[in-house]
Amino acid sequence: MTRARAAAALAAALLIGLALLLAGERQAPPLAPAAPASAPAASTAPAGGAGWDAEPLPESLRGTSVDGDLRLDADGRFVPGPEAVRLFEYFLSATGEEPAEKIRLRILAAIRQRLPPAAARDAEALLERFLAYREAAAELFAARDLWLADEERRFQLIRELRREVFGAGLAGALFGEEERIVAVDVERRRVTKQPDLDPAERARRLAALEQQLPEAVRAARREALAAVELRAAEAELRAAGAGPAEIEAERERRFGHEAAARLAALDRRRAEWEERVAAYRTERDALRAQGLAERDYQAALAALRDAHFAGPERTRIDALDRMEAEARPAGNDREAL
Repeated sequence: MTRARAAAALAAALLIGLALLLAGERQAPPLAPAAPASAPAASTAPAGGAGWDAEPLPESLRGTSVDGDLRLDADGRFVPGPEAVRLFEYFLSATGEEPAEKIRLRILAAIRQRLPPAAARDAEALLERFLAYREAAAELFAARDLWLADEERRFQLIRELRREVFGAGLAGALFGEEERIVAVDVERRRVTKQPDLDPAERARRLAALEQQLPEAVRAARREALAAVELRAAEAELRAAGAGPAEIEAERERRFGHEAAARLAALDRRRAEWEERVAAYRTERDALRAQGLAERDYQAALAALRDAHFAGPERTRIDALDRMEAEARPAGNDREAL
């Protein structure tokens, strides 16, 4: 896993993102009170996962790789950790596209594919407790109007709920690193908003907070900042009339020859993608102008997309078309969905 991906995986599970996810559809039936971590929960899924690993994935997950993992210790026992939470959340991100029970069965199938029976039972027990936790968090937010509370208050209540559901030790294993990152971000906002702080003291405190973050997160932030600064520098160079050679020289100065070559390759892929999108949209607009019945138009549009794009590209162009349709003025809203 690259440093950027490691940081992204951590950030994806942060408190606010999880809280937003919990605002979505909740179709799961009521769950029994959480069992102790050592007591596997009984599963209603047929043995072997009932072929859920072979079921077509929901559209948002097609062409993607399963995030997260399930770890074993030296004795072959399941080890709960943040990577298990990421695996659960990977499938749960399809909430709203599929019924909650179907998603649950998908996760059970993924567990049984990856772990031997005894370890799988422990992972299934963790899944049931995690689903109960999500349900309890959604109810907590709905009952207390926590969307209106400040981030620090939301963080505190979610942290308390996690320890109530999982116990202090297991909650720390599952969410400890994430919570340390959130705590740093909460404190960073507090420092940033203090109007009476001397600029030098504010900078000192922010730098000290940055050092409390895991190295993977700090490295990813440095890389993201460097990318933003590079784009700004390139925009200035282009505005001054610089050509490709000057842009490449600036990239080499900042990142070295190999990184500059990778950026040039990325530019070529981006330009090729934009050309393909432009060609597709020309054909799409011509298709729209034919005045086909809606059913025929949607069928022809799907065939056109399939002809131009595949895998993750298909999902990407669907999203781009949807955004374009939402931005189209009223009265000209035949959506390309």
